[in-house]
Amino acid sequence: MTPAADGTDVPPRSASFEEKMAYYRSQHTTPGVRATHLVGIPAVAAALPLIVARPRVGVPLFLGGWALQVLGHKVFEKNSPALTKGLFTYQFCGLAFWCEEMADLIAGRSPLTGGKGSDDRDDLGDVAGIPVGDFAQVL
Repeated sequence: MTPAADGTDVPPRSASFEEKMAYYRSQHTTPGVRATHLVGIPAVAAALPLIVARPRVGVPLFLGGWALQVLGHKVFEKNSPALTKGLFTYQFCGLAFWCEEMADLIAGRSPLTGGKGSDDRDDLGDVAGIPVGDFAQVL
């Protein structure tokens, strides 16, 4: 592994997606960067078809979405976006991270709403904010 500017080890290109997601999560720990990504990632995704269909809308939306995410890294995390470590790999990590964040928001477990975040889960099978444990005991 190669160390990033903040001292965190960047997984090698051959690393598993799980290892890359762990690195991605380590670069997105503050509520501020999580909030900027909750808006910026879907803005970039929505802009992609609009760049072709309606460039006057799509291009500013695309640039604004990216600017918001980069600003979140600079202001809240004090690091560079993970995509500088692997453009396509970390684009997919970003989408997966956004899905995790949305699941946590819906489940009331997001640090953005004062809930217990995805990084704070215990190892008892709690996945994406969905408890997978002793339901029979509740009855």
